[in-house]
Amino acid sequence: MSNFLKGSFIANMLMNFASWIEKTWSCSEIGWLFTRNLNDIKTRNSFIYKVISAPFEWINSLSLSGRFATLVNESVLLRTLSKYEYGVYLTVFLAPFIPTMACLGLVLLTFISFFIYRLQNNTVKFNLDAVGFLIVSLVLIFGLFALTSLTPKSSIKIWFLYAPFIAFSYLIISAINTKQRLRIVISLFVTAGFFVSLYGIYQQFFGKTDANAWLDDKMFTEITVRVYSTLENPNVLGEYLLLVIPLCAGMIYASKTFFAKFYYLIVLSASILCMVFTQSRGCWVGLMLIAFIFAILVDKRLLTLGVLAVFTLPFVLPTSIITRFTSIGNINDSSTSYRVYIWLGTLNMLKDFGLYGIGLGSDAYNKIYPFYSYSSILAPHAHNIYLQLLCETGIIGFFVFISSMIISIKKTFLGYLSDKNGLCGIICAAVIAGILGFLLQGAFDYVWYNYRVFLIFWMTLAIGIAARRVQNVKIDAHN
Repeated sequence: MSNFLKGSFIANMLMNFASWIEKTWSCSEIGWLFTRNLNDIKTRNSFIYKVISAPFEWINSLSLSGRFATLVNESVLLRTLSKYEYGVYLTVFLAPFIPTMACLGLVLLTFISFFIYRLQNNTVKFNLDAVGFLIVSLVLIFGLFALTSLTPKSSIKIWFLYAPFIAFSYLIISAINTKQRLRIVISLFVTAGFFVSLYGIYQQFFGKTDANAWLDDKMFTEITVRVYSTLENPNVLGEYLLLVIPLCAGMIYASKTFFAKFYYLIVLSASILCMVFTQSRGCWVGLMLIAFIFAILVDKRLLTLGVLAVFTLPFVLPTSIITRFTSIGNINDSSTSYRVYIWLGTLNMLKDFGLYGIGLGSDAYNKIYPFYSYSSILAPHAHNIYLQLLCETGIIGFFVFISSMIISIKKTFLGYLSDKNGLCGIICAAVIAGILGFLLQGAFDYVWYNYRVFLIFWMTLAIGIAARRVQNVKIDAHN
């Protein structure tokens, strides 16, 4: 503060106002939960904490006694069923291939397996940290806005997908308790992405060659196909690859054998090529951010390669790709103008519904949006995850989501700092890059519209948190 302002009436008024806000916030229950340690006695006795921690307390209370406990512990079948990590492995691998309801079935079966495991291992306890608190809060907020939705029937159905898919992240964090398991989960995750990419590349050369609904055929006459592989939509495929590519790059650096490095290099090449064939400009921008963050955190020499690539690619890329990329922001492109009109209509709608939301899903959105749309353009969603969350859950859901992302990335970054050159640190860096690239794409599209990508997003976030947890266990073991 300059000497001119220091001690002035305005400066004192601002300082007093800031102090009042800080005091009011820290004395409130919500303030305590966000600014104090969750082990604090006042925090644990608060009503909000008790509601949020109830699922964890219930899981921790599960126990068996008597003959039934003996039967469960000695049963070969139940011991086999309690291997819930196999359910985690299977779900991580199959998520991009199987239908949404099959994913839900696998997730629920894995939860059943986990509960059997928990009954056999009473010493396993769940502690609610800041990330867990915010994520459970988000699930409950989604549930609240499903019940109070303008279209409760469809919104409640969506919540019955959201809740187990978000909660599945806890199973991943619990299952990944060693570096070996971390490698297994990531290798399955990346290998699934390899097969998805190969199928996308196959579509580019042997799929339909007629112009499709995802292109402005007047501006991009040279582009006859956009690949979508197993994910039904080119943009959805690109969003999925935004989460796969950085983890694949991370495994190149984290792997110790030439064969492993070579394998992940092949997977990375296929994934990037498939990303190019999606023709998704928002995902290309997200990938550029991923590359920049990954280079800053893992290997700054990649920045030099990136600069060289920027000057080299225009001479080696097809004209169609260059034309597509340089059209970013061109309002004459029907895809761009379509989104801009939807955003304007959604912003107009948020003036009336942004504070308290209208409920989950496209049905609730489309019940209100047509009254605010521009140029009579209809859409299933806001084509922007942030605007969509404000529409669905109001400022409360939006705030909790942003807070959960900030805290999750912060904790993952701490995992990176504790093991910069090791497996856990590199994976943490890859997850940070992937999540931020994904969230950047969220400014151009509603990246949660596909429920399988929604599940895979929370899987990725969980892998980063699990990597930090594995590293912390290692540090504690050495102390």
